[in-house]
Amino acid sequence: MSHVIGIDIGTSGIKVGALNKEGVLGYLEFQPYSLLYPKKGWVEIDLEDIWNKTKNLLLKVWHQVETVGSVDAISLSTFCNTSVFLNEKGEPLYRGIMYLDQRSKVEADWIKNEVSEDLLDQVTKNRLEPGMYTITTYLWFKNHHHELYSQTYKWGNLATFILHKLTGVFVMDWTQSSFSGMYDIEKYEWSEDIYIKAGVHRSKLPEVVDPCSIIGDLDLPEMSFEGIPVIAGAADTACSALALGIEPNKMFESVGTSNVLTVCTDQPDILDKRFLNRCHVIKNRWLSHGAMSFPGASIQWFYENFLKPEGHSKAIFEELYNDSAAGANGVFFLPYMQGERSPIWDQNSRGVFAGIHLNTSKADMYRAVLEGCSFGLRQIYEIIEKKYKLQVESFPSIGGGAKNREWAQIKSNVLNKRIEIKDISETGVLGACLLAGTAIGYFSSLENATKNISNLSVSTVEPELNQLHTYYELYKVFCELYPSLKQFFAISALQSLKGGE
Repeated sequence: MSHVIGIDIGTSGIKVGALNKEGVLGYLEFQPYSLLYPKKGWVEIDLEDIWNKTKNLLLKVWHQVETVGSVDAISLSTFCNTSVFLNEKGEPLYRGIMYLDQRSKVEADWIKNEVSEDLLDQVTKNRLEPGMYTITTYLWFKNHHHELYSQTYKWGNLATFILHKLTGVFVMDWTQSSFSGMYDIEKYEWSEDIYIKAGVHRSKLPEVVDPCSIIGDLDLPEMSFEGIPVIAGAADTACSALALGIEPNKMFESVGTSNVLTVCTDQPDILDKRFLNRCHVIKNRWLSHGAMSFPGASIQWFYENFLKPEGHSKAIFEELYNDSAAGANGVFFLPYMQGERSPIWDQNSRGVFAGIHLNTSKADMYRAVLEGCSFGLRQIYEIIEKKYKLQVESFPSIGGGAKNREWAQIKSNVLNKRIEIKDISETGVLGACLLAGTAIGYFSSLENATKNISNLSVSTVEPELNQLHTYYELYKVFCELYPSLKQFFAISALQSLKGGE
């Protein structure tokens, strides 16, 4: 039986799986890897380590597929965004610098002044933030590593590096170039107006391709085969949107380290720059992401620091949830553990417990974390409702964090929406497979490809009607918390900088 293989590289691990022509996903393999934090505010990845793990998983899945049939194509899904600097052989000259990295603040400010924020907004449909939009990291590398920069043949992202390892070709797909800070997402081309003013060398930019395009044949010395096409693939959330069949005026949630509400639109003029905006895998459609950075990470932080040391497994979550009522006994939580993106875009903001008193329990604090993350999501949904004129009764939810039933219940209550939890968390792998399958003719179009999926079962969380008014009132209180602390965060960040001098 024929299969295509999808590779999905997320922020904490790598998944590889295979899809047959009947739309059944199987042979799934996973391996974690670690982010690197060499300095305060710096976040990096070891590119060669990720490649070796990816290659080993690919070969493992390949050999399993060969026991029942053949592999017809390969495609890729990766998290977005990481800057990589490669020599002519495709070898990394530096570690990958992640979107969470804050080292390029000076460069971001310089670009805003030199290029102008109006032009950036008009062309990229995004605000410019250090690390998140990789032109800032490009300039940091150019300014601080002159010799390595002179050796750089191509700048790109993680997908550029992995695809070169697979084929020897330097490319970037348009869902990823959308987050470069210098790509025109309506014209589907690098913006000369931006990259020339910013001092970026055009020769170092990779070719931008359709996510569904065949970029070359697989070329791995470890295996003797010919003519296996490699498809460009796309960013992980774009792959997930494809796998879920998200069309214009539809919305879905993805829950992992971050928590994101994504809207699909065919009207680029309405894209809101409080969100992250990119081209979808299907041309003339765009995805707008209301992205909170650290809700899932906040829950994991609470577990690692207050529950795991006492010997608890994550099964304790349900008990803690039941031991505290709506409102967490007066405790509120801001989930801005290392700054925040949507809706506030404040890199100085931090996590806060407010309202702690002598009767506060660990259960109250855990519930406050769940509620604070849910209130933040409602702020994002209200932007969607107002700016995108989109009102939904329900929406699909994917990712490892979607399986936290207690958190899903609170989100359902806070938003007053039905949440359809997809029982498959490998939508990045699945989307990559659909791109590969469409490129080689398994499916007649990307739209039809999603209709062939046979294993996306659903469980549903309904809002509890008796909780709606309580959470409506609590939400109004939550909305007062960040504005009250904004100046404090700014002063604290300034003091922290002085302390580091």
